[in-house]
This record gives sequence, C-alpha cells and structure tokens, in this order.
Amino acid sequence: MKILNDNELFIETSDLVAAGFNINTIYSSCRHGYTTLPYTKDPSNAKLNIYPYEKLGRRYKDAIEKFFGNPYDYVAREPIKAMVKPDHKAEEYFLSYRYDDGKSLPVEHVSKYSKAAAWLNMLALINKNAAIVKKQLNLKLDEFYTHIYSLIKTENIDLPTSYKRLRKAMADYQEKGYESLIDWRFGNKLAAKVNDEFTSSLLLELIAHPNQHDDFIIAQAYNKKVVPLGYKPIDPATVGVHRRTNYYQLQGAREGNAAWYNTYGKVILRNRPTAPLLLVGSDDNDLDLYFREERKGKTNHYFRFKLIFVMDAHNDYILGYAYGETVTTDLIKAAYLDAMYHIKELTGGWYLSNQIQSDRWGLAALKDFYSSMSIYTPATAKVARAKYIEQAFGNVWHQMLKMYPNYAGTNITSQSRINRDNLELQKRNFPTVNEGLQYIEDFVNRLRHLPDRKTGVTRQQQWITAFNNSELSRQHQISDARMLHLFGVEHTHSHTITNGGIKVTIDGQQFVYDVPDDLYLQNVGKKVKVTYDPYDYSRVLVTDGASLRFVAREFEKMSSAIADYKDGERSRLNHLLLMKKNHVQRIADSKNNRVDVLERHAIDANSLLQAQVLTKELKQNAELVYQQAQLGEYNPLDQM
Repeated sequence: MKILNDNELFIETSDLVAAGFNINTIYSSCRHGYTTLPYTKDPSNAKLNIYPYEKLGRRYKDAIEKFFGNPYDYVAREPIKAMVKPDHKAEEYFLSYRYDDGKSLPVEHVSKYSKAAAWLNMLALINKNAAIVKKQLNLKLDEFYTHIYSLIKTENIDLPTSYKRLRKAMADYQEKGYESLIDWRFGNKLAAKVNDEFTSSLLLELIAHPNQHDDFIIAQAYNKKVVPLGYKPIDPATVGVHRRTNYYQLQGAREGNAAWYNTYGKVILRNRPTAPLLLVGSDDNDLDLYFREERKGKTNHYFRFKLIFVMDAHNDYILGYAYGETVTTDLIKAAYLDAMYHIKELTGGWYLSNQIQSDRWGLAALKDFYSSMSIYTPATAKVARAKYIEQAFGNVWHQMLKMYPNYAGTNITSQSRINRDNLELQKRNFPTVNEGLQYIEDFVNRLRHLPDRKTGVTRQQQWITAFNNSELSRQHQISDARMLHLFGVEHTHSHTITNGGIKVTIDGQQFVYDVPDDLYLQNVGKKVKVTYDPYDYSRVLVTDGASLRFVAREFEKMSSAIADYKDGERSRLNHLLLMKKNHVQRIADSKNNRVDVLERHAIDANSLLQAQVLTKELKQNAELVYQQAQLGEYNPLDQM
C-alpha cells in the first residue's frame, strides 16, 4: 500500500494477493478492464499496477479490510512501527537495576520499560527533526501523534496517550534517561505471424501457463484457435522465439515469483559488513554427506543430517551450528547458543550481533527470540540472494565436502552430480549416524580454518583480527546474567533456597549452587525458579519472578581431611568460616540495635509481654516518663 496524489490510497498487487486473490485473476481483470478493479501504473515502476482503494469494488475492499484492518491506519502506522529500534542498552540497564537492598525488577517490567525506551528514542528523533514525519511518512505532525496515541494503546506501550503528558514523559526521559521510566514501586518486434494484440496475448498466455507446456503443445493449442479465424499457423520454433524474447514477463507466472526475482529482479549491489557481528545470518542446510542408519532391523545408507548454521556475513565465518533429523525451533536456538560459546572462545566475552537475518521458517515462534538478541530483519521469502548465508552454501562449500567418501553430490536437480554407480559400491563403507558428529565438526573446522587464496590468512584469524580492531563489533557485550536470560532453559520445577544452597537435578544429575553472601540471610526459605545453560551446568540464573535475580555458581565442596587439601583450599575454608561468623554477628548487631532503640524510649519488650496488658495508671505513668525524657517538663496546655 502507498499514499500518492495528495493522500490518495493505492493498493498494490502484492496486497491483493495477500488478501486472497489469485494473481492470474488479478491480471485478467485488469486486461479486461473490469470496473471493480481499476488500476494505473506505479509512478516508481511503470511495470507494476496499483489500484485506487476508494474506487475498488466492494469484495476487494472487504477482503483488504479483513486482512489488513483499516487500510488507512495500516499504511500510516506500519512505517511508524518500523522506525522503532530495540534499545539493548536499556534492557541491560533494567536487568542490572537494583532497589531496596538488592532487589531486581520483575522480568515483565524489564520488557515493558525497554520497549518504552525504544519508543521514546524514536519520538526524540522526531522531536529533533519533525521533517522526517512529512518526508518519510507523508503525515502532518498532529496526524502522526494521533497514530502514536493509538499505537501506544494497541501495542501496549507503557507511555501516556495525551499530548501534554506524553511531552512531559519525553522531557523527563531526555533529562533523567532510563531511570525516568521506572515507576514508584521500583524507584520492494513480434514475429510476423503473431502480429496483433489478440494473437500476441493468446500466445504469451499459453506460454505463461504454470504447467510449463513444451513448445509443440503450445503451437498446437494456438493453431487450433487462430487458424479457423484466418490467421497463419505457427510451428514450435516460433513459440520458442516468443518464449525466449518475452520470458522476462512470463517467468513469474510460469515458474513462480521467486524464480522471476532471482533471474530478473535487479540486483542491488551491497558491500559486506565492515566488521564482525554487524550482520549475522542463520539458515538450515541438508548436509550433503550420507551416513548409515540402523532402524528397526533395516539399514538406510542414505541418511542426511539437517543442520542449522549461524554465520557472520563479514567473511562467511561459521559462528555456530546444531544438527538433528529435522529442523525445529529448539535446533535453531541451540545453533545460536553454540555461536555464543564460540564467540566467547574467540573473544573471552559474551557478545551479541548488531543485526540478525534469517528465512521465515517458524517466524511466529522465533521472531521474539531473534528480536531479543538484535535488530531482526527477515529475508524475502524464497529469495536466495537476499541472504549472504544462502550464497555461502556454494562452490567452496561443496569443494570441501567432495573430500569425504560419503559425499552426496550438490542437489537432486544439479547437472553435475556425482557418479551414482560408484556411490552404490561405496555405501557399505559410509560412516554411521553415530559417527556423524565427528564428520560435522571436522567439516566446520576445515571451513573455519580455510586460508584466503591471496593472503593465506584463515577465516578465523581474519574474523578475530577484524573483531579486535572494531569498536562496532564489541558494542553489544552482555553479562552472564543476560546470557542465561536469553539462551537458558528454565527448569520445570521450583526450588527452595536452603542453608545448604540450592539443590537442582538436571539430566538426572544433582547440583548444588551457592547463594551470594549479600543475598543469603534474607532469602533463605524462598521459592525460586532456576534457568540453566544446557552447555554448562556450573552456574544458573535464579529468580523469584519478582525482585530477586542473581547468578549462582556450583558449590565447590571442601575436603574433610587436612591431608586432602588442595592449593588455596585452607584460605577458602577460612573465608567461609568468616562468612558464617559474620552472619551470626550481623544478627547479634541487629538485636543489640533494637534493644538500644527501645531503651531510649524506656520500653522493655519482655515486661510488656509478661504483663500482657497495661493498666490505665501504668500507661499514663509510662507516657509521662517518656515525654519528660524527650521534652523535659511537659505542659499539655503548651500544645494547644
């Protein structure tokens, strides 16, 4: 959809297709000039049709409104939403925010405040340069804010919906930053025989048929229709000439939009990202290696693994991967977790990428996961060149795979597949499925250490050097807590903080995690949820779902016998004993402080409990003693 000609709304062909109309039916209606589907040419691309919304027939309007809602609101609000970018620094701030002696913000408030910060960042940009609203959105400023108020409600943004209060919130945010968002509770020439509009249209439509009939069949069908009308017959060679000459306008209907795009869609040349972690992509791949699989007494010699690769577009470096029998959302998440560990192995820290790109598989379930890590930009569906990672699965990739005896060939439609007879002879020697991991690791390792033909420097060393030389690569370092928050697996059971630590059973093995000293006493006995790292059980993220959140590390047991002490163990024991002593002293100090306070007020808690109730005379005397101690001689008339 687009707004043209002084606020006139036009629908695009892709919108009609999305609303349920067949593209061939749309084109046919345009050719026949049906009044219910008037059209004009798109000013930005004369090959495309656009349709004035107000002049569309009722069924077209109803379908558009059913799919998109109010189209005027949709065309206005979607570009506004696209201007809002995630603020990772805000999320880090709210995750680390503490109040009331170490309490953390609840997870839902971290998300709510981070989203509000992202929207205020966008509004601050508009506030500095209001011309953006007219230039990019074709809206007046008051119209823009009307849409903003509606979006705040529909998107559940924690911001005011009146101009005055929203402006105040913007001013507070500019002055105080993220803290201002925390509420009070938490501080896209015809051949001679075919020489008129009728014959040309007929022949091209026969060629464009999605069944992709051959030239002989098309010539027969054409001649059957036109010869009785006085036209000259054509032969298959003539059909071939018209097909090749006009294929740019026929391929989409004949083979699909993706095929047309990959052949005729004009390429927008792009530079590779200038540094690592600026653009990371993920995609699935049927690894072209065969393995022997034994199942129910039968042998399948042609089993292939499904792999998810996470790759840096800077130099096609494989950051992480995961493999399985089928692609699942868990497999994709595992590949990104593997990437995080490899990044830490190379850099010493946890780093997120600036932007993530993937195909649209499982997008409904994975969009939030992708967006939580980075700016997420899904690739155009079925368009391979839209993704650097898809292009990486090419010649170099298969040259490496050919080194393995169980190489399966490029793909089923390739013109240069391997010798199938030889493959049959070799199948008994294929490695087993259980040996698959060794082969996958070896393949990935070879690609990571593949030397550049010109410099001889490996991809891995290129990546590390570029990372170390770029501040942009290092701008999204995250803490251990946030790493567990993003990639951890929440344990199915709740657990209790005890004086023996937090006991958790993972994969049938029991672990005991220690509680930091500054959080120990006030949280003993509290029920908590534990999130663990499936790659490393040595630490977990602990939270009560409200104000408590911390990283707990596995308790390192002490030796009982002095002879078994390791280096530094005696010092560690002394430290632990001191902590226990400090806990006792802390409680004693608290007791003494309470007693001192009561003594200053001439109150004995023990006597109060023993007496159970104060008589009127005792109460009056106690009040008099207190008042005299505080004020000297007390005269009630002075207080009147």
